[in-house]
Amino acid sequence: MTQNSLKERLAAKEILLMDGAMGSELMKHPEYTGNHPSELNITYPGIVTMVHKSYVDAGAELVITNTFDVNPRKYENYAKIISAAVKNARDSGAMYVGLDIGPIGELLHPMGLLTVSDAFSCFKALALEGVKNAVDFFMVETVTDENEAREALRAIREVSDLPVILSGAFNKRGGLFVTGCKPEGLAKIADEFGADAVGANCSYGPDLMLPLIESFASATSLPIVAKPNAGLPDMSSGKAVYNVGASEFAGYMEKLVEAGASVIGGCCGTTAEHIAAIRR
Repeated sequence: MTQNSLKERLAAKEILLMDGAMGSELMKHPEYTGNHPSELNITYPGIVTMVHKSYVDAGAELVITNTFDVNPRKYENYAKIISAAVKNARDSGAMYVGLDIGPIGELLHPMGLLTVSDAFSCFKALALEGVKNAVDFFMVETVTDENEAREALRAIREVSDLPVILSGAFNKRGGLFVTGCKPEGLAKIADEFGADAVGANCSYGPDLMLPLIESFASATSLPIVAKPNAGLPDMSSGKAVYNVGASEFAGYMEKLVEAGASVIGGCCGTTAEHIAAIRR
């Protein structure tokens, strides 16, 4: 499969199945201590590849790298981590491998000290590494500030015309967690700055994501992404236990597709069983 074929399949709004959670799966392994999950790409590459492969075997076509928290402001060796992460994802046999780009982890001015130019430079450095390592697409996910999303899209588009999937994390009031931006606002930025798909991930379970997907569908003609959690975590046991099982999750995902989503998968708490249930 070529990168162009993915762009064409996105534009045609084919139903494309993405992978499920990485972090909550890594937590099942004693080698992961809860700090710097991206370092496992280098220290325990076999574990990371095994998680990727579980999703590929379940039917996922799009797999994103274990790089959610990677950026030059956090990791001096970010380029080495990205190179290892892309290899680990490729080794799973994935049809399409995307560079996962999460929030920088600092608030943008005026809410914080991170300048727009610094954010742009940070995202550009990541985009260049994605191009260097021949990824098939970029996944800018769990966006909590539409201004940061804009800089990510601007930076990627300066160096690449690969497909870009933009996905926000929304609160129960239907706004991005930091700024409160509604789906219509994020969709406008996606349209203006060249994203190939836009939607929501993380946030909460698939039952509560339906209004978000309906809002995106009414606001844009772009393909829509739905990658919810397996419900909300129950922490009473001292560990995160998610309450939406695979069959129930797949049933809700069917409704999200009916509402307009065409790029679907799972976020926190989802497993290969959830992805396999969607595929079935």
